[in-house]
Amino acid sequence: MLQTMNSYNYDNIYPQYDNHEDPNSNSIFMKLVPKKMYSNSVNQILSSDPCRVCGFDKNTGRNFGVITCSTCKAFFRRNGRTGSLLPPCRFGGQCSVTERTRRQCSSCRLAKCFAVGMQKDLIRTDEERAARLQLVKANRIHRHGKYQQHAPCDIKKSPHQNDSSSFSLLSSNDWIQITNIRNAYGHFCLNPILHAEEEREEYLTAQPIKCRLKEHSFLNVLNVRLTSLSTFFSTTIPAYSIGMNRNDRQWLIHMNLHYLFLFSSMDLMNINGNQLHFGSNKACYNVYLYVFGQDLLIREEYLIHKLNHLIGHDSAISKIMQIILFLSPCLVTNSYRMLNSYQPSSETILHIHHAQQEYTHILWSYLIYRYGEIKAQKLFMSIIGHVLQQQIYGNDVDKSLIERQPFGNLVYSMLTSFSID
Repeated sequence: MLQTMNSYNYDNIYPQYDNHEDPNSNSIFMKLVPKKMYSNSVNQILSSDPCRVCGFDKNTGRNFGVITCSTCKAFFRRNGRTGSLLPPCRFGGQCSVTERTRRQCSSCRLAKCFAVGMQKDLIRTDEERAARLQLVKANRIHRHGKYQQHAPCDIKKSPHQNDSSSFSLLSSNDWIQITNIRNAYGHFCLNPILHAEEEREEYLTAQPIKCRLKEHSFLNVLNVRLTSLSTFFSTTIPAYSIGMNRNDRQWLIHMNLHYLFLFSSMDLMNINGNQLHFGSNKACYNVYLYVFGQDLLIREEYLIHKLNHLIGHDSAISKIMQIILFLSPCLVTNSYRMLNSYQPSSETILHIHHAQQEYTHILWSYLIYRYGEIKAQKLFMSIIGHVLQQQIYGNDVDKSLIERQPFGNLVYSMLTSFSID
Protein backbone atom coordinates (compact mmCIF):
# COMPACT_ATOMS: atom_id res chain seq x y z
CA MET A 1 0.00 0.00 0.00
CA LEU A 2 2.82 2.40 0.87
CA GLN A 3 5.22 1.65 -1.96
CA THR A 4 3.53 3.96 -4.45
CA MET A 5 3.65 6.98 -2.16
CA ASN A 6 7.37 7.40 -1.55
CA SER A 7 7.48 10.69 -3.46
CA TYR A 8 4.38 12.19 -1.88
CA ASN A 9 4.77 15.63 -0.35
CA TYR A 10 3.32 14.87 3.04
CA ASP A 11 4.06 18.29 4.58
CA ASN A 12 1.61 20.01 2.22
CA ILE A 13 -0.87 17.21 2.27
CA TYR A 14 -3.64 18.79 4.30
CA PRO A 15 -2.65 22.21 5.60
CA GLN A 16 -6.11 23.07 6.93
CA TYR A 17 -6.83 19.88 8.85
CA ASP A 18 -5.43 21.55 11.99
CA ASN A 19 -8.74 23.37 12.19
CA HIS A 20 -10.90 20.28 12.06
CA GLU A 21 -14.16 20.33 13.93
CA ASP A 22 -14.82 18.53 17.16
CA PRO A 23 -15.47 14.90 16.17
CA ASN A 24 -18.81 15.05 17.95
CA SER A 25 -19.93 17.85 15.66
CA ASN A 26 -20.33 15.36 12.81
CA SER A 27 -22.99 13.50 14.74
CA ILE A 28 -26.47 14.08 13.32
CA PHE A 29 -27.83 14.11 16.84
CA MET A 30 -25.48 16.95 17.86
CA LYS A 31 -26.56 18.99 14.83
CA LEU A 32 -30.18 18.73 16.00
CA VAL A 33 -29.38 20.00 19.51
CA PRO A 34 -29.56 23.81 19.89
CA LYS A 35 -26.06 25.21 20.25
CA LYS A 36 -26.94 27.10 23.43
CA MET A 37 -28.24 23.94 25.09
CA TYR A 38 -25.19 21.97 23.98
CA SER A 39 -22.81 24.66 25.26
CA ASN A 40 -24.47 24.70 28.67
CA SER A 41 -24.35 20.93 29.02
CA VAL A 42 -20.68 20.84 28.10
CA ASN A 43 -19.84 23.54 30.63
CA GLN A 44 -21.60 21.60 33.37
CA ILE A 45 -19.71 18.38 32.64
CA LEU A 46 -16.32 19.75 31.61
CA SER A 47 -15.95 22.21 34.47
CA SER A 48 -12.69 23.65 35.75
CA ASP A 49 -12.84 21.47 38.86
CA PRO A 50 -9.70 19.41 39.51
CA CYS A 51 -9.66 15.64 39.54
CA ARG A 52 -11.32 14.49 42.76
CA VAL A 53 -8.81 11.67 43.15
CA CYS A 54 -5.37 13.18 42.51
CA GLY A 55 -6.11 16.90 42.18
CA PHE A 56 -4.86 17.23 38.59
CA ASP A 57 -6.32 20.46 37.17
CA LYS A 58 -7.31 19.03 33.75
CA ASN A 59 -10.29 16.73 34.13
CA THR A 60 -12.11 14.81 31.40
CA GLY A 61 -15.57 15.16 32.88
CA ARG A 62 -17.58 12.80 35.05
CA ASN A 63 -16.19 9.26 34.95
CA PHE A 64 -17.84 6.43 36.89
CA GLY A 65 -19.83 9.02 38.82
CA VAL A 66 -17.01 11.42 39.76
CA ILE A 67 -15.08 14.21 38.02
CA THR A 68 -11.60 12.81 37.31
CA CYS A 69 -8.62 13.16 35.01
CA SER A 70 -7.99 10.68 32.19
CA THR A 71 -5.26 8.87 34.16
CA CYS A 72 -7.43 8.18 37.20
CA LYS A 73 -10.29 7.20 34.89
CA ALA A 74 -8.06 4.60 33.18
CA PHE A 75 -6.69 3.42 36.53
CA PHE A 76 -10.18 2.85 37.96
CA ARG A 77 -11.38 1.09 34.79
CA ARG A 78 -8.46 -1.34 35.08
CA ASN A 79 -8.68 -1.97 38.81
CA GLY A 80 -12.17 -1.07 40.00
CA ARG A 81 -13.53 -4.60 39.65
CA THR A 82 -10.29 -6.43 40.54
CA GLY A 83 -8.92 -4.27 43.34
CA SER A 84 -8.24 -7.27 45.57
CA LEU A 85 -5.40 -8.25 43.21
CA LEU A 86 -3.44 -5.06 43.95
CA PRO A 87 -0.48 -5.27 46.35
CA PRO A 88 -1.32 -4.00 49.87
CA CYS A 89 -0.10 -0.62 51.04
CA ARG A 90 3.28 -0.76 52.75
CA PHE A 91 2.47 2.18 55.02
CA GLY A 92 -0.80 1.18 56.58
CA GLY A 93 -3.11 2.73 54.02
CA GLN A 94 -2.16 6.33 54.83
CA CYS A 95 -0.51 7.39 51.56
CA SER A 96 -1.32 10.81 50.17
CA VAL A 97 -2.70 10.62 46.61
CA THR A 98 -1.71 13.65 44.51
CA GLU A 99 -0.79 14.27 40.90
CA ARG A 100 2.86 13.65 41.80
CA THR A 101 2.39 10.61 44.07
CA ARG A 102 -0.59 8.87 42.47
CA ARG A 103 1.55 6.07 41.00
CA GLN A 104 3.41 5.28 44.19
CA CYS A 105 0.67 3.26 45.92
CA SER A 106 -2.06 1.63 43.83
CA SER A 107 -3.90 0.37 46.91
CA CYS A 108 -4.35 3.83 48.44
CA ARG A 109 -5.18 5.32 45.06
CA LEU A 110 -7.99 2.81 44.54
CA ALA A 111 -9.21 3.38 48.10
CA LYS A 112 -9.43 7.10 47.39
CA CYS A 113 -11.31 6.42 44.14
CA PHE A 114 -13.98 4.63 46.16
CA ALA A 115 -13.85 7.26 48.92
CA VAL A 116 -14.69 10.10 46.54
CA GLY A 117 -17.62 8.11 45.15
CA MET A 118 -16.42 6.26 42.03
CA GLN A 119 -18.71 3.28 41.32
CA LYS A 120 -17.32 -0.02 40.04
CA ASP A 121 -20.80 -1.03 38.83
CA LEU A 122 -20.44 1.61 36.10
CA ILE A 123 -17.44 -0.17 34.58
CA ARG A 124 -18.72 -1.90 31.46
CA THR A 125 -17.64 -5.42 30.61
CA ASP A 126 -16.45 -6.20 27.08
CA GLU A 127 -19.88 -7.61 26.24
CA GLU A 128 -21.62 -4.49 27.55
CA ARG A 129 -19.35 -2.24 25.50
CA ALA A 130 -20.07 -4.20 22.33
CA ALA A 131 -23.82 -4.14 23.01
CA ARG A 132 -23.76 -0.39 23.68
CA LEU A 133 -21.89 0.28 20.45
CA GLN A 134 -24.49 -1.65 18.48
CA LEU A 135 -27.29 0.24 20.28
CA VAL A 136 -25.68 3.62 19.53
CA LYS A 137 -25.32 2.68 15.88
CA ALA A 138 -28.96 1.56 15.64
CA ASN A 139 -30.22 4.73 17.34
CA ARG A 140 -28.10 6.91 15.07
CA ILE A 141 -29.51 5.25 11.97
CA HIS A 142 -33.03 5.55 13.37
CA ARG A 143 -32.58 9.26 14.10
CA HIS A 144 -31.12 9.78 10.65
CA GLY A 145 -34.20 8.22 9.07
CA LYS A 146 -36.52 10.44 11.11
CA TYR A 147 -34.48 13.51 10.30
CA GLN A 148 -34.66 12.83 6.57
CA GLN A 149 -38.46 12.46 6.77
CA HIS A 150 -38.98 15.83 8.47
CA ALA A 151 -36.17 17.93 7.02
CA PRO A 152 -36.97 20.37 4.15
CA CYS A 153 -35.76 19.01 0.83
CA ASP A 154 -33.79 22.15 -0.07
CA ILE A 155 -31.51 22.10 3.00
CA LYS A 156 -27.88 21.40 2.13
CA LYS A 157 -26.23 18.69 4.15
CA SER A 158 -22.74 17.31 4.11
CA PRO A 159 -22.20 14.38 1.73
CA HIS A 160 -22.05 11.72 4.46
CA GLN A 161 -25.38 12.95 5.91
CA ASN A 162 -27.18 13.02 2.58
CA ASP A 163 -25.93 9.65 1.38
CA SER A 164 -27.61 6.91 3.37
CA SER A 165 -25.15 4.44 1.86
CA SER A 166 -22.53 5.81 4.22
CA PHE A 167 -24.37 4.00 7.00
CA SER A 168 -24.27 0.73 5.12
CA LEU A 169 -20.56 0.88 4.29
CA LEU A 170 -19.85 -0.71 7.66
CA SER A 171 -21.65 -4.00 8.17
CA SER A 172 -22.61 -5.34 11.58
CA ASN A 173 -19.61 -7.67 11.33
CA ASP A 174 -17.36 -4.66 10.70
CA TRP A 175 -18.68 -2.94 13.83
CA ILE A 176 -18.13 -6.07 15.88
CA GLN A 177 -14.59 -6.32 14.50
CA ILE A 178 -13.84 -2.69 15.36
CA THR A 179 -15.17 -3.28 18.88
CA ASN A 180 -13.05 -6.41 19.27
CA ILE A 181 -9.97 -4.56 18.05
CA ARG A 182 -10.45 -1.75 20.55
CA ASN A 183 -11.07 -4.13 23.45
CA ALA A 184 -8.14 -6.37 22.55
CA TYR A 185 -5.81 -3.37 22.20
CA GLY A 186 -6.70 -2.14 25.68
CA HIS A 187 -6.42 -5.58 27.26
CA PHE A 188 -3.36 -7.01 25.52
CA CYS A 189 -1.44 -3.85 24.66
CA LEU A 190 -2.20 -0.62 26.55
CA ASN A 191 -2.82 -2.06 30.01
CA PRO A 192 0.37 -4.20 30.18
CA ILE A 193 2.54 -1.40 28.76
CA LEU A 194 1.07 1.22 31.10
CA HIS A 195 1.54 -1.12 34.07
CA ALA A 196 5.18 -1.75 33.12
CA GLU A 197 5.80 1.99 32.67
CA GLU A 198 4.27 2.74 36.08
CA GLU A 199 6.33 0.04 37.79
CA ARG A 200 9.53 1.33 36.20
CA GLU A 201 8.73 4.91 37.17
CA GLU A 202 8.05 3.85 40.76
CA TYR A 203 11.30 1.87 40.88
CA LEU A 204 13.47 4.63 39.38
CA THR A 205 11.86 7.38 41.46
CA ALA A 206 13.03 5.58 44.57
CA GLN A 207 16.63 5.63 43.28
CA PRO A 208 19.04 8.57 43.68
CA ILE A 209 19.20 10.68 40.52
CA LYS A 210 22.77 9.54 39.75
CA CYS A 211 21.62 5.90 39.89
CA ARG A 212 18.61 6.18 37.58
CA LEU A 213 20.51 5.08 34.47
CA LYS A 214 19.29 1.49 34.83
CA GLU A 215 19.71 -0.28 31.50
CA HIS A 216 17.80 -3.38 32.57
CA SER A 217 14.70 -1.29 33.36
CA PHE A 218 14.68 -0.01 29.77
CA LEU A 219 15.04 -3.51 28.32
CA ASN A 220 12.29 -4.89 30.56
CA VAL A 221 9.76 -2.31 29.40
CA LEU A 222 10.90 -2.71 25.78
CA ASN A 223 10.26 -6.43 26.02
CA VAL A 224 6.79 -5.81 27.47
CA ARG A 225 5.97 -3.48 24.58
CA LEU A 226 7.15 -5.95 21.95
CA THR A 227 5.30 -8.83 23.62
CA SER A 228 2.10 -6.81 24.07
CA LEU A 229 1.97 -5.63 20.47
CA SER A 230 2.69 -9.08 19.06
CA THR A 231 -0.02 -10.59 21.30
CA PHE A 232 -2.50 -7.95 20.15
CA PHE A 233 -1.87 -8.78 16.49
CA SER A 234 -2.06 -12.52 17.15
CA THR A 235 -5.45 -12.21 18.82
CA THR A 236 -7.05 -9.83 16.31
CA ILE A 237 -5.72 -10.92 12.88
CA PRO A 238 -6.75 -14.49 11.96
CA ALA A 239 -4.94 -14.18 8.62
CA TYR A 240 -1.75 -13.68 10.65
CA SER A 241 -2.18 -16.06 13.59
CA ILE A 242 -3.83 -18.90 11.65
CA GLY A 243 -3.11 -18.28 7.96
CA MET A 244 0.70 -17.90 8.21
CA ASN A 245 3.46 -20.23 9.36
CA ARG A 246 5.82 -19.36 12.18
CA ASN A 247 8.68 -18.16 9.95
CA ASP A 248 6.40 -15.75 8.07
CA ARG A 249 4.92 -14.42 11.32
CA GLN A 250 8.41 -13.93 12.72
CA TRP A 251 9.41 -12.07 9.56
CA LEU A 252 6.57 -9.56 9.98
CA ILE A 253 7.52 -9.08 13.64
CA HIS A 254 11.16 -8.34 12.77
CA MET A 255 10.42 -6.05 9.83
CA ASN A 256 7.49 -3.99 11.15
CA LEU A 257 6.83 -4.20 14.87
CA HIS A 258 9.05 -1.50 16.34
CA TYR A 259 8.16 0.89 13.49
CA LEU A 260 4.70 1.10 15.12
CA PHE A 261 5.89 2.34 18.51
CA LEU A 262 4.87 5.95 17.86
CA PHE A 263 1.22 4.89 17.62
CA SER A 264 1.24 3.09 20.97
CA SER A 265 3.23 5.98 22.50
CA MET A 266 0.46 8.36 21.38
CA ASP A 267 -2.22 6.09 22.86
CA LEU A 268 -0.28 5.92 26.14
CA MET A 269 0.01 9.69 26.21
CA ASN A 270 -3.75 10.10 25.78
CA ILE A 271 -4.58 7.93 28.80
CA ASN A 272 -1.76 9.37 30.88
CA GLY A 273 -2.82 12.98 31.23
CA ASN A 274 -1.23 14.06 27.92
CA GLN A 275 2.22 13.23 29.32
CA LEU A 276 4.84 11.35 27.32
CA HIS A 277 6.22 8.22 28.98
CA PHE A 278 9.78 9.47 28.33
CA GLY A 279 9.21 13.16 29.17
CA SER A 280 11.96 15.18 30.80
CA ASN A 281 10.00 15.14 34.08
CA LYS A 282 10.07 11.33 34.19
CA ALA A 283 12.64 9.33 36.13
CA CYS A 284 13.34 7.24 33.01
CA TYR A 285 14.25 10.25 30.88
CA ASN A 286 18.02 9.85 31.30
CA VAL A 287 17.83 6.24 30.11
CA TYR A 288 16.02 7.27 26.90
CA LEU A 289 18.50 10.11 26.43
CA TYR A 290 21.36 7.64 26.79
CA VAL A 291 19.86 5.16 24.31
CA PHE A 292 18.60 7.48 21.57
CA GLY A 293 20.24 10.87 22.03
CA GLN A 294 18.53 14.24 22.34
CA ASP A 295 17.92 14.86 18.63
CA LEU A 296 15.98 11.62 18.11
CA LEU A 297 13.96 12.18 21.30
CA ILE A 298 12.96 15.65 20.12
CA ARG A 299 11.89 14.23 16.75
CA GLU A 300 9.95 11.44 18.41
CA GLU A 301 8.09 13.89 20.65
CA TYR A 302 7.23 16.05 17.62
CA LEU A 303 5.95 13.07 15.61
CA ILE A 304 3.86 11.77 18.51
CA HIS A 305 2.19 15.13 19.06
CA LYS A 306 1.62 15.57 15.33
CA LEU A 307 0.04 12.13 15.09
CA ASN A 308 -2.10 12.91 18.13
CA HIS A 309 -3.31 16.09 16.45
CA LEU A 310 -4.35 14.08 13.40
CA ILE A 311 -6.09 11.09 14.98
CA GLY A 312 -5.82 11.39 18.77
CA HIS A 313 -9.47 12.42 18.99
CA ASP A 314 -10.57 9.05 17.53
CA SER A 315 -8.89 6.06 19.14
CA ALA A 316 -10.32 3.53 16.65
CA ILE A 317 -8.23 4.99 13.81
CA SER A 318 -4.92 4.39 15.59
CA LYS A 319 -5.72 0.77 16.37
CA ILE A 320 -6.91 -0.16 12.86
CA MET A 321 -4.02 1.74 11.28
CA GLN A 322 -1.50 -0.25 13.31
CA ILE A 323 -2.98 -3.48 11.94
CA ILE A 324 -2.81 -2.15 8.38
CA LEU A 325 0.83 -1.13 8.77
CA PHE A 326 1.77 -4.35 10.51
CA LEU A 327 0.39 -6.22 7.48
CA SER A 328 2.68 -4.31 5.13
CA PRO A 329 5.19 -6.62 3.44
CA CYS A 330 7.99 -4.48 4.85
CA LEU A 331 8.09 -1.10 6.61
CA VAL A 332 11.88 -1.14 6.79
CA THR A 333 13.57 1.27 4.39
CA ASN A 334 17.25 0.54 5.10
CA SER A 335 19.20 -2.01 3.06
CA TYR A 336 21.27 -3.44 5.93
CA ARG A 337 18.10 -4.81 7.54
CA MET A 338 17.31 -6.68 4.34
CA LEU A 339 20.67 -8.43 3.90
CA ASN A 340 20.71 -12.12 4.75
CA SER A 341 17.16 -11.95 6.12
CA TYR A 342 14.40 -14.48 5.62
CA GLN A 343 12.19 -13.82 2.61
CA PRO A 344 8.63 -15.23 2.47
CA SER A 345 7.18 -16.74 -0.68
CA SER A 346 5.20 -14.74 -3.24
CA GLU A 347 2.05 -16.59 -2.10
CA THR A 348 2.62 -15.34 1.45
CA ILE A 349 3.13 -11.77 0.23
CA LEU A 350 -0.16 -11.99 -1.68
CA HIS A 351 -1.86 -13.39 1.43
CA ILE A 352 -0.56 -10.45 3.49
CA HIS A 353 -1.79 -7.97 0.87
CA HIS A 354 -5.29 -9.48 0.90
CA ALA A 355 -5.46 -9.28 4.70
CA GLN A 356 -4.23 -5.68 4.60
CA GLN A 357 -6.90 -4.74 2.05
CA GLU A 358 -9.60 -6.10 4.34
CA TYR A 359 -8.61 -3.81 7.21
CA THR A 360 -7.96 -0.90 4.87
CA HIS A 361 -11.56 -1.24 3.66
CA ILE A 362 -12.81 -1.20 7.27
CA LEU A 363 -10.78 1.92 8.08
CA TRP A 364 -11.85 3.72 4.90
CA SER A 365 -15.53 2.92 5.50
CA TYR A 366 -15.19 4.07 9.11
CA LEU A 367 -13.60 7.38 8.06
CA ILE A 368 -16.39 8.05 5.56
CA TYR A 369 -18.97 7.16 8.21
CA ARG A 370 -17.43 9.57 10.73
CA TYR A 371 -16.24 12.46 8.57
CA GLY A 372 -17.75 12.25 5.10
CA GLU A 373 -15.89 11.42 1.90
CA ILE A 374 -14.00 14.69 1.40
CA LYS A 375 -12.64 14.91 4.94
CA ALA A 376 -11.98 11.17 4.93
CA GLN A 377 -9.78 11.52 1.84
CA LYS A 378 -7.79 14.38 3.34
CA LEU A 379 -7.39 12.69 6.70
CA PHE A 380 -6.35 9.37 5.16
CA MET A 381 -3.71 11.04 2.98
CA SER A 382 -2.45 12.99 6.00
CA ILE A 383 -2.06 9.73 7.92
CA ILE A 384 -0.14 8.14 5.02
CA GLY A 385 2.13 11.18 4.85
CA HIS A 386 2.80 10.88 8.56
CA VAL A 387 3.61 7.18 8.17
CA LEU A 388 6.26 8.07 5.59
CA GLN A 389 7.80 10.43 8.13
CA GLN A 390 7.74 7.64 10.69
CA GLN A 391 9.57 5.35 8.28
CA ILE A 392 12.33 7.94 7.85
CA TYR A 393 12.52 8.37 11.62
CA GLY A 394 12.64 4.60 12.16
CA ASN A 395 15.52 4.31 9.69
CA ASP A 396 17.45 7.01 11.56
CA VAL A 397 16.79 5.24 14.88
CA ASP A 398 18.17 1.99 13.47
CA LYS A 399 21.33 3.73 12.27
CA SER A 400 21.81 5.50 15.59
CA LEU A 401 21.36 2.33 17.65
CA ILE A 402 23.91 0.44 15.55
CA GLU A 403 26.44 3.24 16.07
CA ARG A 404 25.83 3.51 19.84
CA GLN A 405 27.99 0.66 21.11
CA PRO A 406 27.50 -1.40 23.16
CA PHE A 407 24.06 -0.77 24.70
CA GLY A 408 22.49 0.80 21.62
CA ASN A 409 23.49 -2.22 19.59
CA LEU A 410 21.96 -4.46 22.26
CA VAL A 411 18.65 -2.59 21.96
CA TYR A 412 18.81 -2.86 18.17
CA SER A 413 19.42 -6.61 18.39
CA MET A 414 16.46 -6.99 20.72
CA LEU A 415 14.20 -5.05 18.34
CA THR A 416 15.22 -7.06 15.29
CA SER A 417 15.48 -10.53 16.83
CA PHE A 418 12.48 -10.57 19.17
CA SER A 419 10.92 -14.04 19.14
CA ILE A 420 7.18 -14.70 19.25
CA ASP A 421 7.75 -17.90 21.28
